[in-house]
Amino acid sequence: MMDLKVFLILCVVPCVLSQCVMKKAEPQLRRAIYDFSIELLTRIAQEKENHFVASTLSPWTLLSCLSLGAADNTLAELKHVLKLHYHKCFNNLYLEIVSKINSNSDPHVTVERSAVMFADEELSINDAFKNRIASTGISDIEVISLGYADAAAAMINNYVSRATHNAVEDMVNPSDLEDVYLVMIDALFFKGTWETPFVAEETETSPFYNERGVQIGDVNLMFVNGMFHEKSIDQIDANVLELPYGNSGRYSALFFVPYPDVPVYNVIEKLKLITLTTIFKQFDEKESVMVQIPRFKIVSDLNNMRELLRDMGLESMFVSEQARFPYLSDDNLSVSEFFQKASIEVTEEGTTASAATAAELVSRSFPIKYTANKPFLFMIVDKVYEVPLFAGAYSKPSEY
Repeated sequence: MMDLKVFLILCVVPCVLSQCVMKKAEPQLRRAIYDFSIELLTRIAQEKENHFVASTLSPWTLLSCLSLGAADNTLAELKHVLKLHYHKCFNNLYLEIVSKINSNSDPHVTVERSAVMFADEELSINDAFKNRIASTGISDIEVISLGYADAAAAMINNYVSRATHNAVEDMVNPSDLEDVYLVMIDALFFKGTWETPFVAEETETSPFYNERGVQIGDVNLMFVNGMFHEKSIDQIDANVLELPYGNSGRYSALFFVPYPDVPVYNVIEKLKLITLTTIFKQFDEKESVMVQIPRFKIVSDLNNMRELLRDMGLESMFVSEQARFPYLSDDNLSVSEFFQKASIEVTEEGTTASAATAAELVSRSFPIKYTANKPFLFMIVDKVYEVPLFAGAYSKPSEY
C-alpha cells in the first residue's frame, strides 16, 4: 500500500505541473475574466439604471493580486468569485498574461491601466508580498499616512488625475479616509481612433427612444458607411456590431442593440450564456453597413464597489474579524474601501488613411442599417486575449 501511495504522488504531481503552460492558461483566463465581468456588470447595471461605464478587467486583476496575501475563507471567496485556478502555477501565469494585455504598439490606440494599494504607515506589509506584487508589475503599493486625511486625499487624487489624464480629479474626500488603513484604487484610460471614422458633417440631432418605443430625448447621432462585422445573435437577443480601433486589428468596440421589446438589462444577463470567442466566431464576412450611434460621454463613480463585490460573494475580506491576509501583513488587516471611477467619450474622430480605404469599399452592395437610437450595451475589447477592457450601457440621452 505504501508503494502505491508513493507511485500516485510521483505520477499525479508532474502531470499537473506539465499542464501549467501558457497555451492552457490563456483560455482559462479569458473565461475567468469574462464570467467575473458579466457578474459585475449585471450588478452595476441595476445600480446605475443601465447607464454607466466601468472597467471589469482591472478589479479582477487587483483582487487577484490581493489573493496572493490571502488565506482560509478569504482566499476561498476570492478564488470562487474571480474564478481563479486551484493551482498557484496557473494564477501566476494569469498575472503574467494580464501584464501583457496592457502593452500596446498601435500608435492610434492608448491603453493605460494604473492600480495602487495605499496602505497606512502603521500597517506592516510583508516583504514577500511586496516582492510578489512588484514582480508582476500589476499593482503598486504605496505606504502613506492615512491619518493625515487632507494630505492623503490630495496624494490619492493627484495619482488618479495623472492616471486618467485629468479625466477624474476628485476620487476621495478627506472624510472618506477616517479609520481607513488600506485603500485600493483602480484607474483605466483608453483612447482610440476609429479604423473607419464617422463623417462629422453628417452628425445630426435625432430622437432617442426608451425600450417601449417612447421618445425620451434627443442625441447627436453620428453616421458612417463602411464594411463592418454585424450579426444578429439570438442567444442574447441583440444585434451586435464591431467597430475596430486603430490599424492593428487588436482593439474593437462592440455595440449590442437589443431586439424589439427586449430590455438592455436582459441582454447583459444573457451574455452569461456565451463568450467573446462565441461572438467573434459568429461574425461572417464584413458587410456594407450604415451605422448610426450617438456621440456621447459617460463618467461613472462606482464608490459602492465594496457592496457590489460583497453581493458577488467577497464577504470576509471587508470584515475585520473575518479577513485573513497573513501573507500580506502580520497585522489583522481587512480591506476598508474599494473605489473605481471610469469615463468614456465616443466621437467621430478617426484615422485619415482608414477613412480613404473605407470610402473605396462603400456602396458595393445595398448596406445594412444599424441604428443605436434606443438603450444599448457596449464593450471595448482586446481581441488578442479576448477580454473586455471597458463595458457599459447607454440609456439616458443627451446632446453631447
